[in-house]
Amino acid sequence: MTDKMSFFEHLSELEEGLVATLMQVSDIKTNYQKLLTENTSLRLENARLRDRLTEFSEPHSPENKNEKLTKKVPMSNLQEIYEDGFHVCRDFYGQRLEPGETCLYCAEILYR
Repeated sequence: MTDKMSFFEHLSELEEGLVATLMQVSDIKTNYQKLLTENTSLRLENARLRDRLTEFSEPHSPENKNEKLTKKVPMSNLQEIYEDGFHVCRDFYGQRLEPGETCLYCAEILYR
């Protein structure tokens, strides 16, 4: 009888440890998602700043401007769709995002 109680006590301790570990993993995952989102927005900001720097360092010719516009239009369209609350990633394209939801797949497409 004592062995059975000891076994159940150890099993309960193990269960409590697993629950605590699962909570830690969940917290780590949440923090990782926040860091990825921040990293993505910083990459976007960095790319915009680089574009602005190249605008100042390159001579202003109409040909260069037209090339830049044609390259940016598709991504800006996707950016607008995403900002309107829809997925632009391959897996969930066109599905509505929940309020405040971010999609790492969409962010990867938009800001890589």
